[in-house]
Amino acid sequence: MILRNLLYILQSENYSFPRFLSFCYSHPLWWRLERRQKIVWTPKARALWMMSIIFFWGAVYAAVLFFGWMMGALFFLFFLVMVPFFVGAALLALLPCDTFLKRRKVSRASTILQASGVRVIGITGSYGKTSTKEILAAILERGFPVIKTPENINTDIGIADFVIRHATEFAEDKIFIVEMGAHKKGEIRSICKMVHPEYSILIGINEAHLERFGSLENIISGKFELPLSTRKLAILNCDDENVRQHYQEFVKVKTICVTEADAQDVSAKDDFQGFQFDWQGMRFETALLARHNITLILLAATLAQELGLPLPKIRDAVKEIKPIPHRLEPICNPATDIMVIDDSYNGNINGVISGIGLLGRAKGRKVVLTPGLVELGTESKRAHRRIGELYAQKADLVLLIKSQATPYIIEGLKQYAFTDYTVYNTTEEAHQDLSRVLRSGDTIIFQNDLTDNYF
Repeated sequence: MILRNLLYILQSENYSFPRFLSFCYSHPLWWRLERRQKIVWTPKARALWMMSIIFFWGAVYAAVLFFGWMMGALFFLFFLVMVPFFVGAALLALLPCDTFLKRRKVSRASTILQASGVRVIGITGSYGKTSTKEILAAILERGFPVIKTPENINTDIGIADFVIRHATEFAEDKIFIVEMGAHKKGEIRSICKMVHPEYSILIGINEAHLERFGSLENIISGKFELPLSTRKLAILNCDDENVRQHYQEFVKVKTICVTEADAQDVSAKDDFQGFQFDWQGMRFETALLARHNITLILLAATLAQELGLPLPKIRDAVKEIKPIPHRLEPICNPATDIMVIDDSYNGNINGVISGIGLLGRAKGRKVVLTPGLVELGTESKRAHRRIGELYAQKADLVLLIKSQATPYIIEGLKQYAFTDYTVYNTTEEAHQDLSRVLRSGDTIIFQNDLTDNYF
């Protein structure tokens, strides 16, 4: 059980040993985790399991052999405390093989894509990647056969696995939409070397993953690795300050800047039914709830036009796009007359602000449930105080799930003398209390859903 939980945390930290070690020795009850999600038993995880066991019991055997049973028992207790280091030793031992297999897999995926002649579109940004991918795929499917990376697969090895598994589906007449994520500089460049994008969309850049990247400057240069590696056309969201201010120093291919101002006569529909707007002389309707989705739609629509899709087909596709699961997804319960806005997959400050703005359109009592955000590094205090201030101005009730961000959110709430908040120790505790807290006519938004390694 202890070892399984350690491997679960290591996997949750993307096999980063420093982050894994930091978590283990700052959370003494780590063996009680793996309660909300489960370890994925990949070949790598199984190999680490076996090697960690071998290293641990090998060390115990050596201690007994050299120092006898009494001292060996003391060493056994010491080794239990040091189990994370045995996992680290196994990780180090596997590194050469792991690196070799990863490079071979990435090379194979690259060969498949180049041989197929498929047109590749890359999408990245600190926020909105998955939503933009789904919007773009829905539009392009009106005129082209489309393949897209599923769900949250956005790393080099995840994309490579997907390409290899679907090798027979790639062909010259198809479009492959690739979502690209990163935790440090060079990772998007590595994905681009594998997939060779002809087109790209850069959505926006903020402090998401600042703790891993180290600085906003590193995030900016890391995200611009996609348009810098694009061969034909880069579509940029110039509503985003960091994109607008830096694209000329990074982008070398043809670029098109898109802003929400390109849409005219924007209006929100009643009862969380979406938006209407005019674009290029045509009336558009969308069921997507947040105003920022208009920009995402325009980014996708602009690229679709460049690929030759007629405007009426784009309009018809946009009208049919359904809210994306867990990303400002409305869930209405007619029996209780409670509206739930599920934004649990949002993990960045822009998304939080957009969700708060959406909540402000509710007619009944406005409720927020959140554990806060992660990986904001030195910006965490400032960002969460700001979030707390926004909650105080827009919400009637704030439900906080205890995390490292909780005190900062409360500081922001207190800036506006807001006292109607409750702090829960766990997500489960909070959800179990909702039946008591909520009442008919309420609208509640779930903002972010942290994995166990952030508690």
